[in-house]
Amino acid sequence: MEDIEKFETLEAKSTWGGVRPNSGRPKGSENPETKRRNKIERAMKKRILKSVDNLITSQMTLAKGVQMLYVITTNEKGIRSKPTIVTDKYLIEKFLAGELEGEKEEYYFITTERPDNRALDSLLDRIFGKAHQSTTIKGDIDNPVIIQVSQEAIDKYKLYATTPGPSGDI
Repeated sequence: MEDIEKFETLEAKSTWGGVRPNSGRPKGSENPETKRRNKIERAMKKRILKSVDNLITSQMTLAKGVQMLYVITTNEKGIRSKPTIVTDKYLIEKFLAGELEGEKEEYYFITTERPDNRALDSLLDRIFGKAHQSTTIKGDIDNPVIIQVSQEAIDKYKLYATTPGPSGDI
Protein backbone atom coordinates (compact mmCIF):
# COMPACT_ATOMS: atom_id res chain seq x y z
CA MET A 1 0.00 0.00 0.00
CA GLU A 2 2.87 2.38 0.85
CA ASP A 3 4.45 1.75 -2.53
CA ILE A 4 1.26 2.81 -4.33
CA GLU A 5 1.04 6.03 -2.28
CA LYS A 6 4.71 6.84 -3.01
CA PHE A 7 4.15 6.21 -6.73
CA GLU A 8 1.05 8.48 -6.80
CA THR A 9 2.96 11.18 -4.90
CA LEU A 10 5.94 10.98 -7.30
CA GLU A 11 3.62 11.07 -10.32
CA ALA A 12 1.81 14.15 -8.96
CA LYS A 13 5.11 15.91 -8.19
CA SER A 14 6.49 15.30 -11.67
CA THR A 15 3.66 17.31 -13.28
CA TRP A 16 4.22 20.38 -11.08
CA GLY A 17 7.03 22.88 -11.57
CA GLY A 18 10.30 22.41 -13.36
CA VAL A 19 11.21 23.19 -16.94
CA ARG A 20 8.50 22.71 -19.52
CA PRO A 21 9.40 22.66 -23.20
CA ASN A 22 8.14 25.66 -25.26
CA SER A 23 6.83 27.47 -22.18
CA GLY A 24 7.24 31.17 -21.50
CA ARG A 25 8.15 34.01 -23.82
CA PRO A 26 10.25 32.98 -26.85
CA LYS A 27 13.99 33.56 -26.43
CA GLY A 28 15.06 36.98 -27.72
CA SER A 29 11.55 38.45 -27.73
CA GLU A 30 10.81 41.64 -25.82
CA ASN A 31 8.61 42.03 -22.79
CA PRO A 32 5.32 43.77 -23.77
CA GLU A 33 6.17 46.60 -21.34
CA THR A 34 9.58 47.07 -23.03
CA LYS A 35 7.87 47.16 -26.43
CA ARG A 36 5.49 49.85 -25.18
CA ARG A 37 8.32 51.96 -23.73
CA ASN A 38 10.38 51.64 -26.91
CA LYS A 39 7.38 52.73 -28.96
CA ILE A 40 6.88 55.78 -26.71
CA GLU A 41 10.60 56.61 -26.87
CA ARG A 42 10.62 56.43 -30.70
CA ALA A 43 7.51 58.65 -30.91
CA MET A 44 9.04 61.15 -28.48
CA LYS A 45 12.34 61.30 -30.44
CA LYS A 46 10.45 61.71 -33.71
CA ARG A 47 8.40 64.57 -32.27
CA ILE A 48 11.48 66.31 -30.85
CA LEU A 49 13.40 65.94 -34.11
CA LYS A 50 10.60 67.76 -35.98
CA SER A 51 11.28 70.94 -33.99
CA VAL A 52 14.99 70.54 -33.28
CA ASP A 53 15.94 73.88 -34.92
CA ASN A 54 13.50 75.83 -32.75
CA LEU A 55 14.62 73.95 -29.62
CA ILE A 56 18.29 74.70 -30.30
CA THR A 57 17.47 78.37 -30.95
CA SER A 58 15.53 78.53 -27.68
CA GLN A 59 18.35 76.86 -25.79
CA MET A 60 20.88 79.27 -27.32
CA THR A 61 18.69 82.18 -26.22
CA LEU A 62 18.56 80.80 -22.68
CA ALA A 63 22.32 80.24 -22.71
CA LYS A 64 23.02 83.83 -23.80
CA GLY A 65 20.35 85.48 -21.67
CA VAL A 66 17.34 87.47 -22.80
CA GLN A 67 16.75 91.18 -23.25
CA MET A 68 13.21 92.53 -23.46
CA LEU A 69 11.89 96.01 -24.12
CA TYR A 70 8.95 97.08 -21.97
CA VAL A 71 6.69 100.13 -22.12
CA ILE A 72 4.58 101.75 -19.41
CA THR A 73 1.93 104.14 -20.68
CA THR A 74 0.34 106.98 -18.71
CA ASN A 75 -3.23 108.08 -19.53
CA GLU A 76 -4.71 111.62 -19.29
CA LYS A 77 -5.51 111.15 -15.57
CA GLY A 78 -1.88 110.22 -14.79
CA ILE A 79 -2.63 106.54 -14.18
CA ARG A 80 0.16 104.26 -15.35
CA SER A 81 -0.43 100.89 -17.00
CA LYS A 82 1.35 97.71 -16.11
CA PRO A 83 4.56 97.10 -18.08
CA THR A 84 3.94 95.37 -21.39
CA ILE A 85 6.50 93.74 -23.68
CA VAL A 86 7.16 95.60 -26.93
CA THR A 87 7.20 93.23 -29.90
CA ASP A 88 7.04 95.81 -32.71
CA LYS A 89 10.43 95.75 -34.48
CA TYR A 90 10.01 99.38 -35.60
CA LEU A 91 9.56 100.61 -31.98
CA ILE A 92 12.48 98.47 -30.79
CA GLU A 93 14.73 99.95 -33.49
CA LYS A 94 13.61 103.49 -32.58
CA PHE A 95 14.33 102.85 -28.87
CA LEU A 96 17.78 101.45 -29.62
CA ALA A 97 18.49 104.48 -31.82
CA GLY A 98 17.49 106.76 -28.91
CA GLU A 99 14.46 108.25 -30.70
CA LEU A 100 11.83 107.38 -28.03
CA GLU A 101 13.45 109.09 -25.03
CA GLY A 102 11.35 112.28 -25.14
CA GLU A 103 7.90 110.69 -24.92
CA LYS A 104 6.14 111.74 -21.68
CA GLU A 105 3.12 109.43 -21.83
CA GLU A 106 5.24 106.37 -22.59
CA TYR A 107 8.19 105.09 -20.59
CA TYR A 108 10.40 102.49 -22.25
CA PHE A 109 12.96 100.34 -20.47
CA ILE A 110 15.01 97.22 -21.16
CA THR A 111 15.34 94.38 -18.72
CA THR A 112 17.63 91.40 -19.00
CA GLU A 113 17.41 87.87 -17.79
CA ARG A 114 20.56 86.07 -16.69
CA PRO A 115 21.93 83.26 -18.84
CA ASP A 116 20.82 79.79 -17.77
CA ASN A 117 23.87 77.74 -16.77
CA ARG A 118 22.06 74.44 -17.41
CA ALA A 119 21.42 75.50 -21.01
CA LEU A 120 25.11 76.37 -21.39
CA ASP A 121 26.13 72.99 -19.95
CA SER A 122 23.72 71.16 -22.21
CA LEU A 123 25.02 72.87 -25.35
CA LEU A 124 28.65 72.27 -24.40
CA ASP A 125 27.88 68.62 -23.58
CA ARG A 126 26.44 68.18 -27.07
CA ILE A 127 29.62 69.54 -28.65
CA PHE A 128 32.36 68.10 -26.42
CA GLY A 129 30.56 65.13 -24.87
CA LYS A 130 29.20 64.64 -21.40
CA ALA A 131 31.69 64.60 -18.56
CA HIS A 132 31.94 61.28 -16.71
CA GLN A 133 29.67 61.13 -13.70
CA SER A 134 30.31 59.04 -10.62
CA THR A 135 27.88 57.95 -7.97
CA THR A 136 29.16 57.09 -4.52
CA ILE A 137 27.38 54.36 -2.65
CA LYS A 138 28.13 54.45 1.06
CA GLY A 139 29.75 51.25 2.13
CA ASP A 140 32.49 51.31 4.69
CA ILE A 141 33.39 54.79 6.01
CA ASP A 142 37.06 54.30 5.17
CA ASN A 143 36.45 52.59 1.80
CA PRO A 144 33.50 54.03 -0.15
CA VAL A 145 32.47 52.13 -3.27
CA ILE A 146 32.59 54.19 -6.48
CA ILE A 147 30.57 53.07 -9.48
CA GLN A 148 30.90 54.68 -12.93
CA VAL A 149 27.47 55.36 -14.41
CA SER A 150 27.18 56.18 -18.10
CA GLN A 151 25.00 59.05 -19.28
CA GLU A 152 23.07 56.56 -21.42
CA ALA A 153 22.15 54.57 -18.29
CA ILE A 154 21.09 57.78 -16.52
CA ASP A 155 18.96 58.85 -19.52
CA LYS A 156 17.32 55.41 -19.73
CA TYR A 157 16.52 55.54 -16.02
CA LYS A 158 15.03 59.04 -16.38
CA LEU A 159 12.83 57.81 -19.24
CA TYR A 160 11.85 54.74 -17.21
CA ALA A 161 11.12 56.83 -14.10
CA THR A 162 8.98 59.35 -16.00
CA THR A 163 7.04 56.91 -18.21
CA PRO A 164 3.58 56.02 -16.84
CA GLY A 165 3.08 52.38 -16.01
CA PRO A 166 0.05 50.25 -16.98
CA SER A 167 -2.02 51.87 -14.23
CA GLY A 168 -1.07 55.38 -15.42
CA ASP A 169 1.10 56.05 -12.35
CA ILE A 170 4.63 57.35 -12.72
